[in-house]
Amino acid sequence: MSKNSGERLLFDLIHSLTKSEKRSFKLYVNKSGDVGGAKYMKIFDIMEKLNDYDEALILAKLPGMTKPQFSNQKAHLYGLVLASLRVNSLKQDIDIHLREQLDYIRVLYKKGLYDQSLRLLTRAKNITGDYRKDLFQIAILDYEKQIRSQQVFDLEEEYIDQLDREYRLSMKRFDNVQQFFTLAIKMKARFIERGMAKSDTEINNLKALFYTQLPDYEESKLAFNEKFYLYRAFYWFSYLTYDFPSCIIYAEKWVKIFEETGLDQKRRAGYLKGMNRLLQSTFRVNAKTQFCKYYEHFLNFEKSQFSSMASNTQMLLLKYKAIQTFNMVFLTAEFEQHQPMIEAMLKEIEANEEVFDKHNRTVIYYKAGVYFFALEDYEKSNFYFNKLIQDGDKIRSDLKGFARIISLIMDYEMANEGNLDRKLKSAYGYLSQQQNLGEFQTAILDFLQDLGKFYPQEIKKGFKSLKAQLEELEKDRFAKKTLLYFDIISWLDAKIADKSFAEIVREKVAGYS
Repeated sequence: MSKNSGERLLFDLIHSLTKSEKRSFKLYVNKSGDVGGAKYMKIFDIMEKLNDYDEALILAKLPGMTKPQFSNQKAHLYGLVLASLRVNSLKQDIDIHLREQLDYIRVLYKKGLYDQSLRLLTRAKNITGDYRKDLFQIAILDYEKQIRSQQVFDLEEEYIDQLDREYRLSMKRFDNVQQFFTLAIKMKARFIERGMAKSDTEINNLKALFYTQLPDYEESKLAFNEKFYLYRAFYWFSYLTYDFPSCIIYAEKWVKIFEETGLDQKRRAGYLKGMNRLLQSTFRVNAKTQFCKYYEHFLNFEKSQFSSMASNTQMLLLKYKAIQTFNMVFLTAEFEQHQPMIEAMLKEIEANEEVFDKHNRTVIYYKAGVYFFALEDYEKSNFYFNKLIQDGDKIRSDLKGFARIISLIMDYEMANEGNLDRKLKSAYGYLSQQQNLGEFQTAILDFLQDLGKFYPQEIKKGFKSLKAQLEELEKDRFAKKTLLYFDIISWLDAKIADKSFAEIVREKVAGYS
């Protein structure tokens, strides 16, 4: 972390607080009776009103305070804000609540109040069972063994054996969870960096990696968390290898175990991730009816649960809602009808950009670019595609490559030939460097490069020729995946039929079931 980012820690923390959290903090400081409470509140208020961190300006508003004093005050204030958030989160965040209970159990144990310690432990044990918190379950069982060992006259051999079996089973389940979780994260990381597999060799390598690291298991004997991470691992493996029907199966299982156990109301972030994956998978196979059913369920869940969610879960929901709202619009081709909602949604995302992770920002801005392309609002489309094109990291290089291609198509639509050669060269170079320059992309770029050579009366013939070439390539499953990013065939059909791109897409989606 740079010195600069270290200096901003308190500023960023204050600006991440909701109105409710700010009110709670001020009450917390007043109740704490901290001697320097007024000073801390002054620093808090100054930082809250600033749009960007400016230490010189802050110090100018704190006459008599030296830089070392300010540094110490910031550190203490940072701790106060965190302590306030912790207290505020006790009812909302079960992990924070359980850690507090473990602390109380430990304090009572050290005081020799074993019966009181066990009473709290039993309560905490029930909560870990309700929420399927395996790691806390192990910690609680370990404490229980320690406490029971002090109660010499109450010890029963059978009970100790049962406790040991519980502990060993919990450890075995936790080990399975860690293996499934690691595999799921590896598959997801592979997707985020490189996108889906691009060849049979890559698929075979993925299969070898996946199945050699997958532990033996009997699905019917697995506990909730084991199933949760197993389904996540299989979902991402299936997605990477284009097995979208299997994606739907594992995403449905993922969502179902939450609903069957009531954990959709308790561990809402995990449930939302499953809903997002289920929507994404039905979108990939153009299952319009199925998608719309799940999308409606997603919106109903938002209505009933949003206000009681933690702020990070609210942001997670907004992120998924943005992605799936775009997918809904693409599946129904209702571009104009949803424009006010889309623009309001994008405004909210851009205002909270820092809380959205880089991968999902990339996906959202790519979809926004395609959406405005369909509306023929090329200025806005380019605005969002340029966010991707100007980004130098490797995240979703597949989307960034296609952003370059669609940007070139828009140059053609706007008769903007000034930078065509430079942008074509850049697109070829980028796609080649990122190993995304397949036959499909090459055919499109070659066509765009040669467009200037066509006489006006030959243009349609050229479009038909490219369409025939791409339809032939479409027979290859790896080349066909390019249409998942942008329906270039529909754009060609629009050019051939003298219709708008949106009109052709509307005709196409009318046939989706």
